[in-house]
Amino acid sequence: MSFARERSTGTTTIAEINITPLVDVLLTVLIIFMITTPLLTKRIDLPLQAGHQGKAVEPRVLGLSIRDNGELVLEGQSLSRSGLDQSLRVAAAAGVPVQLDIRPQAHSSYDNLANVLAIAQNNGIQNLRVMSVTRD
Repeated sequence: MSFARERSTGTTTIAEINITPLVDVLLTVLIIFMITTPLLTKRIDLPLQAGHQGKAVEPRVLGLSIRDNGELVLEGQSLSRSGLDQSLRVAAAAGVPVQLDIRPQAHSSYDNLANVLAIAQNNGIQNLRVMSVTRD
């Protein structure tokens, strides 16, 4: 007895996942890790400072007030912008870190503050504090 096979007239679909792109990505990642891993193990030995266990140097604090009319007062002395530039240059060249505390009055112009910040930046003063007055 022979059984007849049923023939399909349509095309059959392949129900397999194409893993070729997955293998390509995994091999690429493997190659990247093989190249970068030896680079991570290299290091540079830097000489360390020996013996200096002193305290941190306290910065020299300068107080600067900006009045409502644009007048600049550094440590009680009224200065022009060029005078402030010269004073900050001398203070920065002294070798001691300088901290500039800027106290603008309530109605002083933002341009005055921006000019003072630019003068401080040009003279290498990086430690700046802008103080504000709070009213109860």
